[in-house]
This record gives sequence, structure tokens and C-alpha cells, in this order.
Amino acid sequence: MAVNKSNSCNFAGCMGYLKSNHLFESIQPEALYRFTERPIVIGEQLTDYQNIGALIRLSDNLGAKDLFFLGEEPVKQMTKIRRIAASSHGNLNWAFSRETEIRKLVTPSATIIALETAHEAKSLFELELPENPVFVVGNERFGMSESLLAQADQVVYIPVPGLTRSLNVTHAAAVLFFEWLRQMQYKFSTKINDEQKQL
Repeated sequence: MAVNKSNSCNFAGCMGYLKSNHLFESIQPEALYRFTERPIVIGEQLTDYQNIGALIRLSDNLGAKDLFFLGEEPVKQMTKIRRIAASSHGNLNWAFSRETEIRKLVTPSATIIALETAHEAKSLFELELPENPVFVVGNERFGMSESLLAQADQVVYIPVPGLTRSLNVTHAAAVLFFEWLRQMQYKFSTKINDEQKQL
């Protein structure tokens, strides 16, 4: 029997498509940032314009405060970068910087978290993440430099069980960002729920 799609959602429990803007307008995940700091994101020497653009969009998705790319600005690729970032390129503060000292870019109280496979690294899924993070990701081919890794307060890795053991830098960043968001949503769930009840 054919289903009339126009009427198929006129009952309780409908599982039909809902635009993301409408969904998030009702659940307001950004309410979290009334109780904790917005993260800062740093990418070291990224060279692929697609990764640069994707990290801008991803940082915007997270609600990051700032995004810094350490290295030379790829002037000839800026149009492509903005196209990949789409509307996100105007939604947050992002810039290229030649600075090599992270503490000169962020507040002293921030916790610098490097996403890298290293001897001292801990599994992301076994670590309690801080409220005031600076997330740092490395170059697509060579990873993070030793000098930048040495500045980290915490080093985390993502367990990869498949035969290809490395993740694309923006895929890895997405896992880190939203694991942090999951932890913060849980940590502040009572405060968020209490506030929403008062609205």
C-alpha cells in the first residue's frame, strides 16, 4: 500500500526528517557555553586546503572561540579554503600565525591537549577532558612537531582497530571535539536542564 508522504508524519512518534536548524533551536546545545569556556583550536602546518577549510567548519560546528593555523598563509588557496568552509568562515575568529609558543595565543589557565600518537599519550576514551581546552592537531603527513608536542599539558590518541592505523586530521579532530562535547554535556546536564526549565 502506498504511503502518502505529506500525511505520514501526522501522528505521535514520527521519525520524519527535520532540518538541523529546527532541531537545534529546540534543544539548544549551545546552552553548554553558559557554564564552561568555548574551546580554542590550533592546527600546525596544515597544507591541504580541504583540511584547512574543513577544520574551519568543524571548529564552527563545535562553537570554538578561536582557530589558529600555525604556519604561512596559503594566499593562493584562500578562495578554495573559504569555499570548503562555506558559511563557517565568517562565524568564528580564525587566522594564520607564525607564532610557535601556544601560550602566547591562549589564556594561561587553558589546558593544551595535543591529539597525537606518542609515548606519553593516553586513550581519548579513558581520559576526563578539561573544561577549558586548547585542541592541537598536527600536519597531515608528519604529525605534530616535537617542539609543539612538548608544550602540551595532555596528549591523547584515538584507538584505531582497522588495518589503516591513521585518521585524516579533520576526522580525528571531529572525534576529539565531540568526545569533549559529550563529556561536558554530561558534566553540566543538571545545570543545563534546570536553566531550561526556568525558561
